[in-house]
Amino acid sequence: MEKSLVTEVELIGRLSERLLGKHPLLVQGIGDDAAVWRWEEGVYGLVSADTLHEHWDFDRSYHALRYIGYKAAVSAISDICAMNGQPLFLVVSLGVPRGTSASQLQELYDGIREVEEKYRVAVAGGDISPSRDLWLSITVIGRVEVEWIVYRKGAAPYQIVCVTGDLGAPYAGLKVLQREKAVLTHDPTAQPDVKDFGYVIRRQLKPEARCDVVRRLKEIGIRPTSMIDLSDGLAAGLHSLAQASGVGFHIYLERLPFHSQTARVAELFQIPLTAVLLYGGEEYELLFTVPAEAHETLRNEPFVHMIGYVKEGKDVVIEDGIGQVWPIEQIGWDSLLGERKKEST
Repeated sequence: MEKSLVTEVELIGRLSERLLGKHPLLVQGIGDDAAVWRWEEGVYGLVSADTLHEHWDFDRSYHALRYIGYKAAVSAISDICAMNGQPLFLVVSLGVPRGTSASQLQELYDGIREVEEKYRVAVAGGDISPSRDLWLSITVIGRVEVEWIVYRKGAAPYQIVCVTGDLGAPYAGLKVLQREKAVLTHDPTAQPDVKDFGYVIRRQLKPEARCDVVRRLKEIGIRPTSMIDLSDGLAAGLHSLAQASGVGFHIYLERLPFHSQTARVAELFQIPLTAVLLYGGEEYELLFTVPAEAHETLRNEPFVHMIGYVKEGKDVVIEDGIGQVWPIEQIGWDSLLGERKKEST
């Protein structure tokens, strides 16, 4: 008997086998952060989609509707950033539960409007349908010059592994919000105790796509050799790049960037900080590789951290401060199962 549940990766693979996936304009189909097609001479078009479901991807007890709209749009835009591209248009599909008021949906769209203004994109259309629970699916269309396109494949031995921003904060913020929900469920008169965790909570509720990084890399003349966004966590991102490129990675634990609030939450909940940094997810930071000669150019850039190097072989490992090396497990968030899943290799 066939097992009832498969992982997201397994299901995508099985469903893809049912499709032709061929078109004379299609350059890259299923398998990267976005699909790529020939737009015009010297320019590729990009398209990707992302969906958020109530009770699965967000909890309205602490995710305000405005933040849900904002997060859904940003998560879709992040896929365009991972291809080194520029987002242009959004198409919004919405599942609306019975009893939802127009003012509630307006609040949701206020969040999307904020994304339009900040990221200079435009909502070009969409669809609304009835649903048992609230859900929001956003398709994003973008573009990138052919010479600047970056895929998950392309990393080569002795290149540098880089990550933007800091790691683990969205997961830390989620842990604090879940704690406060549990307290309020037990005692509705309790006052939230979140004053010392504003940064990590903001990273969970209102993440940002790293379009600024894409622009800055172009300004300083650096084209990554491979790239992915960290929506599923650093460990999952490393393994995705490694498998796509046919290489391994050697990462240094002491070079992983994190905020002091993230460390404090890890200590509060007695979770190893290393686990939070590697497996947290929902980062929307960028993980990428660059040629070794880019070191001098990047070393003074505050937005990027050089955390390791590409090596021959296929193993992905991390080295601590005393020289001990151990494998990084291939664990990431599985949106189909709603849990962190160790991928089969």
